[in-house]
Amino acid sequence: MDKFKEKIANLRTEADDAITKAEQAEQELTAAKAEISAKEQEAISLTNRISLLESQLERAETTGGDSMSKLRELELRAEDMERKVKSLENENEALEVKLEEKVEEHSKIKAELDETMRVMDEM
Repeated sequence: MDKFKEKIANLRTEADDAITKAEQAEQELTAAKAEISAKEQEAISLTNRISLLESQLERAETTGGDSMSKLRELELRAEDMERKVKSLENENEALEVKLEEKVEEHSKIKAELDETMRVMDEM
């Protein structure tokens, strides 16, 4: 009977050890599940961040493309304006030369008129 009691005591000790190991394993499992859940949340957060950054990059590329297009358009308009300014400067120079010629012609005609009026007054 002592052997039987000893065997039962050994079995109870083994059962207690097994229960302790099972509880420890359950705690480790719970901790592992919590860690997995946290990592999944982190992965979801990072995926959302990547999507946001991709969206911002796409907008920036679109805006950059629009800006480059607008810049080129403005450069073309500036070149056109420069050509118009040059044309107007040339036209202005031509008109100034023509004005000088007309002033000179007017002076000659006035001098002739003055001479004619003087001659007529002497008559």
